[in-house]
Amino acid sequence: STAPCLRTPGTMQQRVDAAMSLGFLLASCFSAVGLASKPEGNSTPTCTSGLDDCRATRCCATDGNKCFAKSDYWASCLPSCVPGINLEDPEGLRTPWSCELLEPVEFKGSQIPASFTAPAGSPVDMHGAIRVEGNKLLGKHGQPVRLRGMSLFWSQWSSTYWSEGVVDWLVKDWKVTMIRAAMGVESGGYLESGKIEKQRVVTVVDAAIRNGIYVVIDWHDHHAQSHKDEARAFFDEMASMYGGFPNVFFEIFNEPLQESWSEHIKPYEQVIVSTIRQHTDNLIICGTPTWSQDVELAASDPLQSHNLAYTLHFYATSHKEFLRTKAQVALNMGVALFASEWGTCSADGDGALNLEETRIWMNFLEENHISDANWAVNDKAEACSALLPGTQLPVTGWSTDLLTESGRFVRASLRGELGQGSSKATVEQQHQPTDEAGGRKLAMTLRDEFGESSTTPTAGSEFDDADAGSDDIDNHEDEETLVDGAHGTSSHFALAVALVAASSASRFWA
Repeated sequence: STAPCLRTPGTMQQRVDAAMSLGFLLASCFSAVGLASKPEGNSTPTCTSGLDDCRATRCCATDGNKCFAKSDYWASCLPSCVPGINLEDPEGLRTPWSCELLEPVEFKGSQIPASFTAPAGSPVDMHGAIRVEGNKLLGKHGQPVRLRGMSLFWSQWSSTYWSEGVVDWLVKDWKVTMIRAAMGVESGGYLESGKIEKQRVVTVVDAAIRNGIYVVIDWHDHHAQSHKDEARAFFDEMASMYGGFPNVFFEIFNEPLQESWSEHIKPYEQVIVSTIRQHTDNLIICGTPTWSQDVELAASDPLQSHNLAYTLHFYATSHKEFLRTKAQVALNMGVALFASEWGTCSADGDGALNLEETRIWMNFLEENHISDANWAVNDKAEACSALLPGTQLPVTGWSTDLLTESGRFVRASLRGELGQGSSKATVEQQHQPTDEAGGRKLAMTLRDEFGESSTTPTAGSEFDDADAGSDDIDNHEDEETLVDGAHGTSSHFALAVALVAASSASRFWA
């Protein structure tokens, strides 16, 4: 089937940079119907020639050229690069070059010794290996455990935040007990850049282990059943590498689309579960139909194994009581749920925030001991991003004025500063003292700011009141362009498409 092909990043610079890679994206779409070849995730890609994007290969066919990044969305083979605006770029594409040199990645694997033990007092030290009993996750102490944290954004579009420093700060300041590594599979992700994406995953997982928190390795894909062999090889390697650490969970299918559970999704997931079980008994999180919402379908015909949880994704402005009802049905049927991705906004990741509905969801998750990860640690210009556009990680960490409204709300929730339904009742956060000066004053300020909020538009955003809060949106096409395959067009075609796309940017991306 032909994949949807034209959903792109949010800020104007990201849109223009993405326009430069439209040749790659359209070639990816062509590959879905057999017009271009797709390299394997672990293969060594051929070095890039001409004007093609070199992010996947990080090497250049022309002697003397090197791969320089313009942004997270484009890189070119050039003899040299000066940071800033390049006046030789087409007029519509003159956004700054970072000129970061992208060198070939050697995948080194985990640097954590098998003898490593979690830091004293950390969540993993307190809870150990998590097991599923009935519809709950239990720790080594036999009591229910609710983990709380953040999801990273698609790895191929947000690698800036896939770092040890970001994990350290989220543990120290946001008080996360879990982080989700959403490794992109299509659209320039693992299928085209396997070694690069695996190294990003390992960086985050190793950082989580050092901090003594839990981490989800997420196969972030909407068409995983079409990538079964690649997924099986990936999880075989990851489970072999990390299966001995109780920290590490495996999310094997981010968001299946409207596919049959019994005919398409379950057979794929059963293969991947069996592959992981050759190495470890760690928790496996299994995607469910319709963007991981039809949890009751999976509960009625569960996979065969132990320590399994089923994925529940929701976005508070779009998904309300009807989805909680479906979740309650699944819980009543005896399966465990894991909210590995949720947002304060609409199902498209943008639009209005609904903080009152978010509170209802947080109460529901807390009452049912459902672990959760908020979407997302990223600076994309959309409502559900935690960071304002252009935010980097200073040595001193992110101050609250660098956070979006959603980011400030979620941080306060994770820190237990919003009262009922935030995180105060979760045992796993009690190891984290709140030692920042003025913490009580901050909590009062946050309650004043968020406590009365019902449906709150993001500052400066445009949204249609008819769409805000709609109960009948039951899809969530997460973010960027969702395509199958890899680039295979000529450099001239790529440049031509980029020029046309740039001139039409406002029409495509308004």
